[in-house]
Amino acid sequence: MFRKPQAAMTHVPLPLPVSFNKWSVPTERSSRLANTPLTIKAPEQFPTIPTIDEWQNVWKVWDLLTLQIITRDKLLVRPIDLRHPFIFYLGHIPAFADIHMAAAETAPLSEPAIFAQWFERGIDPNMEDTSICHSHSEVPDKWPSVEEITVYRDNVRRRIAAWIDSYAALKGNVPADAARHVWMAFEHEAMHIETLLYMVLQMDPEDIRSPINCTFAPNRFALPDRCWVSYAGYPAVVLGLPSDNEVALGTATLPPGHVFGWDNESPSTNIAVKPFRIQTQPITNGEYFTFLKAVQSGNTKIKRSIYDLVPRSWIALECDQHPTRAANTAVLATNYGVRTVVGTPSIFSTEAALWPVIVSQVQATAYASWKGKRLPTESEWTHAARTYHLAYALSITASESNYSSAVPLDMYLDELLSAQNTTASVHTCQPYDLFVPSDANVGFAHWHPVPVPALQPNAITDTDSLPDATFIGSTWEWTSTQFYPFDGFQPSVMYPGYSADFFDPPETCDSDSTHYIIK
Repeated sequence: MFRKPQAAMTHVPLPLPVSFNKWSVPTERSSRLANTPLTIKAPEQFPTIPTIDEWQNVWKVWDLLTLQIITRDKLLVRPIDLRHPFIFYLGHIPAFADIHMAAAETAPLSEPAIFAQWFERGIDPNMEDTSICHSHSEVPDKWPSVEEITVYRDNVRRRIAAWIDSYAALKGNVPADAARHVWMAFEHEAMHIETLLYMVLQMDPEDIRSPINCTFAPNRFALPDRCWVSYAGYPAVVLGLPSDNEVALGTATLPPGHVFGWDNESPSTNIAVKPFRIQTQPITNGEYFTFLKAVQSGNTKIKRSIYDLVPRSWIALECDQHPTRAANTAVLATNYGVRTVVGTPSIFSTEAALWPVIVSQVQATAYASWKGKRLPTESEWTHAARTYHLAYALSITASESNYSSAVPLDMYLDELLSAQNTTASVHTCQPYDLFVPSDANVGFAHWHPVPVPALQPNAITDTDSLPDATFIGSTWEWTSTQFYPFDGFQPSVMYPGYSADFFDPPETCDSDSTHYIIK
């Protein structure tokens, strides 16, 4: 489960010729301008409701995924047991949106109204026990045809577009409850693009229609030593967003720049973080395979079987190229490829060796244990990412770098900000990241992970330079924090089952079915 960062990002304006487009390029660090003023602007204000252009971009990606990458003859395939076949999601997205648009307009559902009943909600844990899980959709004896669903989808999209047009004249003066329903529909569709991709990657690779032609680079890079960054910690790291009382907001005009959160993100809470160190880069496929070989040899204390530890993001390859149809086995295959929608590149002979490995929380915990380490908590990861992004952005504009690996990074950031008579906590104790690299592998920058930056040629390994680090892009990152509500949590009135159905009691900690926070 995840808690998303607030969308607003603070920007650190730079004078030319310094550019953030390639913020990790060593030559740009050497071109720092002397006495560059470090000015931090207030967060941008974002539109009260998603714009029609934003909706259309999401629709284009959704249609590409559901009607091209998944071919029509595969829509009844069910690659994951605890999920419906693909065709359900073709109807689920417009049905969910229509339910919330009807609520925003205080109007009837679009026809056929029965689609809202069939497609409202998929398969979730404990769904047969209504005492701990909200009701779910009634599955029809036969799914509607693709043509029927796409006509319904188009009607709902026209409804959304018309609603946006009707409020354009109000110049952002939208009732809060209506705006919240519309944002729920928008973010829900964006999130399902990702979750559906997880399902697609579990298909037979030969059944996936690739959206692009893709050639993978050979594996030519050696793994350098890992870098670690230390932090002094902070007594009150802020997690979550200010609480939105849906009932209190009601039909009041939404404040400009207001950003909604999901119910699990509020009310915000403060967590004390003690000093810690964190590795700057994700674990690669190649490194994870080394771990598996150690487990298979019996020279570790890991009790998990190879079957449990081989990532489901991998597929066994034959002759270094062609994927097999065999399930994971109790012994390691001679070669594996990484499942993507553009092929299954080998983790030995291609750049996929240097991609971050995509594993379960159990697998990530086992790897960390093998290394004598642990996964970070949600608050540690959050403090590390917020501090690093701002420190890096400011350090490359400074006249000289005074960073030393012996100094905690949050103390180094205080030094960078001292000229402005401010401290790091003023900026890092906000419920959002202050800076995100523009070249992060997000938003379909690529259709697959990319090599970990510090492992590429010419990567900086100088201990007196702020090291490259990847907190965002290619994959989500696991934490050791169980998905559980903040104190004062209240389920959303508009979507009461969004989070509450997934909270696990504390006694389930370490269970394979326990939900943990990803960042």
